[in-house]
Amino acid sequence: MALKRISLVDDVVNIFLKDVEDGVYTYGDKLPSQKELANRYQVSLIVIREALIKLSAVGIISFHQGKGTYLNKSEAGSFAQSEFSSLIFHNINNLLEIVEARQLIESETSSLAAQRRTNNNLIEIEKTIDGMKRSLNDNENFARWDVDFHISVAAASKNQALQKMTTLLIDSYRSEISKFFQVPGVIEKILTEHESIYYQILNRNSRKASIIMRNHLKLPEKVFSVKIAELSN
Repeated sequence: MALKRISLVDDVVNIFLKDVEDGVYTYGDKLPSQKELANRYQVSLIVIREALIKLSAVGIISFHQGKGTYLNKSEAGSFAQSEFSSLIFHNINNLLEIVEARQLIESETSSLAAQRRTNNNLIEIEKTIDGMKRSLNDNENFARWDVDFHISVAAASKNQALQKMTTLLIDSYRSEISKFFQVPGVIEKILTEHESIYYQILNRNSRKASIIMRNHLKLPEKVFSVKIAELSN
């Protein structure tokens, strides 16, 4: 089945869910390789990867390193019908609301991370900062490390619900993130702010970690405000 709509990732997700309903894939079984899925849906590997990331974010599939991708056994169908999953499965017209949600949630995860972080958490956060430093001339790689930073901070909060919500919100516009870093000077600013957040978590200063994180997430709010203004003109 050839896909002709603009949002190929969303199309792949929707058709994949229909295939699940029709029994093309069996719950608990390993899915075909990404190359086979790309051939089936007649899209690129990049589109398939983005679609699988969205499906993984709401728990429909799971990635198992060295083993492949599996369709989860329980409650897979219910995710596709949930209100929140619509943020992930459809074109995003409420980007500012998603960013506002990130500001609220991640300011709290940062606060909790400062209180609860372990040495292993600090090591994981440090890795993401080192990765960003190595990727200052590569927007795509920098974006991946940026995402890993926020997820690592959420993991340090020791609150699985907040960690899952952070991942869901980020994945709802993951493909847009690298565009933030095309503006001159933004990458350096992001790196500095991440280092500041890490420093506050390291020193268990929950209040400052929360404030810096919230201010840090005003960047996507500004970017999306400009984007929406341009579309309305």
